[in-house]
Amino acid sequence: MPTESYLPVDSFDKDGVLLPYEMAVNPYAVQTGRINKEAVAQFIAARRAFRAESYGEAKQILEKLIVEAGELSGPKVMLGDIAFQEQRLDDAAALYEQAITTNPENINAYLRLAKVRRIQGQYVVAQNYYVQALALWKDFPEAHLNLAILYDVYMNKPLLAQQHMEAYQFLSGNSEGEVATWLAEIRERTGVNYSIRAGVAGQSLSVAGDGV
Repeated sequence: MPTESYLPVDSFDKDGVLLPYEMAVNPYAVQTGRINKEAVAQFIAARRAFRAESYGEAKQILEKLIVEAGELSGPKVMLGDIAFQEQRLDDAAALYEQAITTNPENINAYLRLAKVRRIQGQYVVAQNYYVQALALWKDFPEAHLNLAILYDVYMNKPLLAQQHMEAYQFLSGNSEGEVATWLAEIRERTGVNYSIRAGVAGQSLSVAGDGV
């Protein structure tokens, strides 16, 4: 699936003046709906257990939560994360797919599912999941970054990698550290100084969290 249409692009007013870049809205972050307070408390407890690597405790909480609040996709994503940590990749993929079925706008599930498929060597499948995440939120920094890594390391497409790594820098405002070093090395290989069509990097955008 092509990805160029999800890169940041400059826009101009009727007089040809460059307009400030307007970040697209993360659809998952703005979803509304009433969630039971007890369900939220259980999810927080499961996340705390997960971060403490108490996976058995987290699984018990999440499985109970799925029975009681099956309309929520976040618990299925976290169960997938546990399976991933336990190196049960097929189980992790199945849980991420269930999360997407429950809530097709859960962009975190697409990212995780793409990572599993990448590890399994299914690079084109992984690429398509990143594209699906960008189709939901074209300004998703982590999707651009992971897509850049996939293109550069696994698919030998350095120019596409450069485009999406530049998009990540532009959208996240992160222009230093390991990503900057990697991007400089890619530019040496492509011979292209700057490949996307949006303005100067430095604007920031919060990245999606775990979300219920």
